[in-house]
Amino acid sequence: MASQLKKSLKKFTPPILAYKTKDLINYIDFLKYKEIVKNNVELKDRHKGGRCFLLGSGPSIQEEDLKPLKNEIVFALNNFYVHDDFSEIMGGNVEKYYMTAPIHPPQSEREWIDWFSDMDNYVPNNSTMIFGISNQVNNVKNIVDQNNLFSTQQKYWYYSGINIYEHYQHSPADIDISKMTWIADTVSIYALVFAIYMGFSEIYLLGMDHNYICHKESDYRFYKNGIHQKNEDKRTIKESSRTKHASLGIYKIFSQYELLSDNSDTLILNTSKNTLLDIFKYVTLKDII
Repeated sequence: MASQLKKSLKKFTPPILAYKTKDLINYIDFLKYKEIVKNNVELKDRHKGGRCFLLGSGPSIQEEDLKPLKNEIVFALNNFYVHDDFSEIMGGNVEKYYMTAPIHPPQSEREWIDWFSDMDNYVPNNSTMIFGISNQVNNVKNIVDQNNLFSTQQKYWYYSGINIYEHYQHSPADIDISKMTWIADTVSIYALVFAIYMGFSEIYLLGMDHNYICHKESDYRFYKNGIHQKNEDKRTIKESSRTKHASLGIYKIFSQYELLSDNSDTLILNTSKNTLLDIFKYVTLKDII
């Protein structure tokens, strides 16, 4: 009966009201983390006028020589620590950032613990860690604290709680990372939000291929297996169309890229080969370095 009532309420509730209700529920949860998220104000315009590189996991990144990025500010994203040149890239004398999205189903808590524990073995002490928190029963803050992970790195936390729905109207306050911010559909969106907030005037995207519909799941990324990504498609979409699922995901991601592009004066360029991401102008990495 309760389940039927829930379905009926969902059917007759205007979508914008449903999203606003979810945002309110998230904000109430956010209040538990408000003080640590507020520390992100330290990052405001930290790199004003500088440039940085966001390093994703698209397979095209294997075609690039990334060693020169040792002397550049980079944001290594999610599982990038498995890249062969990771230690070299993160070993320079400029600031290095490592960023993950908020944890989410279908992965179990054990899988997340194993992943973050493995990551902790590779990320150098000079890296600044940026972790996402969301309204989940468990989150990365609990996992990091309870397992004493990343004890030697500086850590920042952001809270992902604002829904980006079809008729969402952009507000600069929503991408203020010292407050509750967007629920993004990929970690590269979060990284862009941070990079813009930190004042970079040039942001270059690497490994943002977004061409999942062109590949089998095993070829989505430059690596074959991730500790936290085993059978992710099968566990997420079950029996539905993978192409339909991936296409909808790309639409949402590209819409969020457009929101950032249209509401920022920052120069954002895509250096990813074989990419479907056409929101930003394409340049080759050799032309930049």
